[in-house]
Amino acid sequence: MKKRRRRNAAADQEPAAANGDAAETPPEEAPHLSGHLPAEAIHGSGQIRTEAGRYLRLTARDETPARFGAPPGGVDDAARRVWRIAFGLLVRKRFEPDSPLAEISRTVVAAVHEHSVAGLPPLDAEMLVRDALGEPVPLADIDASVLVAVHLLLFASLADELALGDGELDAIIAEAEEEAAAAALV
Repeated sequence: MKKRRRRNAAADQEPAAANGDAAETPPEEAPHLSGHLPAEAIHGSGQIRTEAGRYLRLTARDETPARFGAPPGGVDDAARRVWRIAFGLLVRKRFEPDSPLAEISRTVVAAVHEHSVAGLPPLDAEMLVRDALGEPVPLADIDASVLVAVHLLLFASLADELALGDGELDAIIAEAEEEAAAAALV
């Protein structure tokens, strides 16, 4: 006949719980993405130097953990500015200012379809492309989360469509970082 051992519940407790401390650790906060250039940044280097720029590069190469366009955690205004400027640079590389609306619509619909899991609103995405081309369009009603998602995911689609190499992609993002830093000083 086997002996049954009695377990001592107190001995099984975590050391922290035995001390009266909470046994659970708080969840880690997602990192905060910033678009601020480091003070030691060398202008015109063509290298990506901000967290926002690095995240944009990962998005363009389909290597980000977030599939819905929005990064996990906080994002500062400088990051949004980097993404908006980079989006505009790539839009103007892809389209002429007088591009037919049908051409813009086809590209936007293809990008929205490619990132269908994000649920991008096609009309808002199209208006943001047209705005980047200098056309006056109403943007006030577009939610901030949609702006971020469109800037990131359409940037990725356009970079893919243009078949940008790593050097070209890095140069565009680095230029956007510098323009964003200069705009912040004004």
